[in-house]
Amino acid sequence: MVHRIRGLIVDDVPENLKSVSTRLNQYLREQGWAVDWTMLDDPDAAHAAISGATAGGGFHLLVIDLLFERTTGGDEARGLELVALARAALPHSYVFVISEGDRHRHSLFARAMELGANTAVRRWEFSVESPLTSPAAIATDIRTYLLYNGTVEEIGVVVDESDPAVVTLLHEVGNPTIAQLHRQVLEADNETADVVRVRHLAPGVSGARICATEAPLRHGTTAHHVLKLSRDLDGLREETARAARAPKVMSSRFVVQPHRAVGPVNGWWATGSVCERGVTTARQWLGTGPAPERAEDAFATLFTEALSPMYWATARDESGDPMDALRLPLRRRQLVLRAVDELCPVLTRPDGGGLGDTTRLRADLTAYAVEGRLAGVYVPRWPDKRWSTHAHGDLHCGNILLLPGRHPAPMLIDFSDFGPAHWATDAARLVADLVVRVVDEGPESLFFTGFATWRALAAAVGDLSTDLVAVTDSPATNATLAALRWITGHLREICPPLTSEVDFAAHRWQWHIAFCLYLLRSTYHYEVPGPKRALALVAAHDQLRAGAEALTGHGR
Repeated sequence: MVHRIRGLIVDDVPENLKSVSTRLNQYLREQGWAVDWTMLDDPDAAHAAISGATAGGGFHLLVIDLLFERTTGGDEARGLELVALARAALPHSYVFVISEGDRHRHSLFARAMELGANTAVRRWEFSVESPLTSPAAIATDIRTYLLYNGTVEEIGVVVDESDPAVVTLLHEVGNPTIAQLHRQVLEADNETADVVRVRHLAPGVSGARICATEAPLRHGTTAHHVLKLSRDLDGLREETARAARAPKVMSSRFVVQPHRAVGPVNGWWATGSVCERGVTTARQWLGTGPAPERAEDAFATLFTEALSPMYWATARDESGDPMDALRLPLRRRQLVLRAVDELCPVLTRPDGGGLGDTTRLRADLTAYAVEGRLAGVYVPRWPDKRWSTHAHGDLHCGNILLLPGRHPAPMLIDFSDFGPAHWATDAARLVADLVVRVVDEGPESLFFTGFATWRALAAAVGDLSTDLVAVTDSPATNATLAALRWITGHLREICPPLTSEVDFAAHRWQWHIAFCLYLLRSTYHYEVPGPKRALALVAAHDQLRAGAEALTGHGR
């Protein structure tokens, strides 16, 4: 649905009426708007039209020429009179002055601005080459002005103003932007709504934002969507294409399929995915403290019915260096090295990590981050075969959605990294997220008093133990530990290379390195509390050493 506004254009040259309205139409339509024009060539008729207009039923946009030809010859600046009248009669409308000007009256444009014009340009300035006065720039200014001063309301946005996450979302993206993008998502299904309720779900990669929307439709039903907002159109398109391929190797009931990207609105694009009412992320759901058996059930369903069948169906044993898939990407190396420099001084303090000396930690992590090297392991010792499977690729708790109910049904979003990957990718990504971000998520995460307990927990997860202990005994942490226990207790059934004792002995080191890799990714995310970031660094080093020892056959 294109949002329509009412416009008045006044010019005594027919060609100008057509060219200006056509160019504004083109660029406003790209932003989801269309103008119903009233075109007049007589200033007296325009005077009557403006005088008879009211704020609610008048014109949103007025385009006014300044100079009109006299019947007796020459011209006069009747446009100034119209500008003043428009601003008095329609104080919240946009007044755009465009004229040839007069070399004998240089103050015409300045006077038009004084009388209330929003923008006044010479006709030759209204060209595609001008960054400030091009049709595209003027159209954007018109739309922004009318939205932000409340003259035009596309969709009302309703949020819980006590939720800091959604308030931050509105601050970063803007109510009008979310409203217009949501309108375009509904438009793709030939639906319209007057209001949308927005809940924040999770941050995405590269500054993206993910939210849940609920919109009562005009024909009586309610639409529920997961909306992903991003400035990266190519990224959204790639994610949509990968999600469309996922059902070929995974049951489609676990795939939240986004529609094609809509936008742009103020530089933002969006994809919308149809979902059920009340959908929430696994992180939010675990935070509510569900019973441990329900947490186990949800994660068991995710792996046994969605992911593990895909792993087994796509598993490949091929030649190559397993470390090729277990190295930090180039763009993340400097982030990790910066985190090492930042956190090592904290780790040496008695009231911090209490390590005393971080020399080996710094050396080992630097060697791994920069060179992909494991301390004490020489390249000839590395296996020359590796297993790969298809994987979600970014399986953290913000990308797992759960439907409410007695038996919560998991679904997956954000398939940006879906495709062939190392066999441990999904499980390692998920347990790192659970340990660092969800276990003891409350005030305890702001202090180092639980550091030793968290470190022992991460080590136990790396060893695939089910004897897992946290600092608190809160319902949320108990549910999270239950999820972790299910994963560590069943990982060898889930992942093809770990089933037999021989295979497990041969591939166990890769599990440790994969866990290390994803722990390191938490070290440079500043929304993670400092003590948990420090934990991620130390736990990553522990897993790095465990992987090296497993590979060289020394055990732990």
